[in-house]
Amino acid sequence: MTKSTVLLAITRGVGWLRLNRADKRNALSQQLISDLNAALDQIENDPLCRVIVVTGMGPAFSAGGDLREFKQFLDRGDREGLVRFVDHTAKTLSRLEDSPRPVIAAVNGVAVAGGMELLLCCDIVLAADTALIGDGHARYGVLPGAGGVARLVNKVPPNIAARLLLSGELLPAGHRHLTGLVDEVVPHDELIGVAGELAAHIADLSPLALAHMKRTAHSARNQPVSVGLGLELTTFGDYIGSRDFAEGMSAFSEHRAPVFTGQ
Repeated sequence: MTKSTVLLAITRGVGWLRLNRADKRNALSQQLISDLNAALDQIENDPLCRVIVVTGMGPAFSAGGDLREFKQFLDRGDREGLVRFVDHTAKTLSRLEDSPRPVIAAVNGVAVAGGMELLLCCDIVLAADTALIGDGHARYGVLPGAGGVARLVNKVPPNIAARLLLSGELLPAGHRHLTGLVDEVVPHDELIGVAGELAAHIADLSPLALAHMKRTAHSARNQPVSVGLGLELTTFGDYIGSRDFAEGMSAFSEHRAPVFTGQ
């Protein structure tokens, strides 16, 4: 029986997604992308899952696309198939970015090429102090196809994006060039604990409010402030009729912790 290349465990409102190809440095193979889609289907169908944490098994977060499979496509003369696979990968990673649930990356090791594209789709990025991060596509003459350019240029200044893309360098997680990509660097042995504590805290908040915030932030990105203000007001008007909003107001007036249901 083929082992799953993505492990999913939902505990106390947190869905832990662990890439499970440690022997291949969690390279994004066709099977892994299929398994990741299946895991995301489970999460979407579980109303008790409020937060997602993505990390890797073994010493790597993800070394990117599986170049052995890329070469197999080329050896078969199946260039269209390779393009379809890259497109499938891009759409799968976008499911994380578009998820109404907050997504935390716990970068436990090297995150390069597709691995960097994966963390670019996460809302919050925590990284071990031993992690190395970079685009890396240029090292083997490969082009980004799952957001390495499109998302990176919205995360860091243009000259830094160019440095990462054109050099293929891998940088320590705490490097100043990665400001905007990495939110917090923690000791390697503490990474999962810190990610778990943050995820548990977020899981206690209103999932409905957080989903509205995330969607509004994405829609307001690269828009004039006036457009963003309009989006905020529209969202606020939609949200104030919710049970979560009423619960928050009641809890405040009653000096107690709110209990949110996401309704």
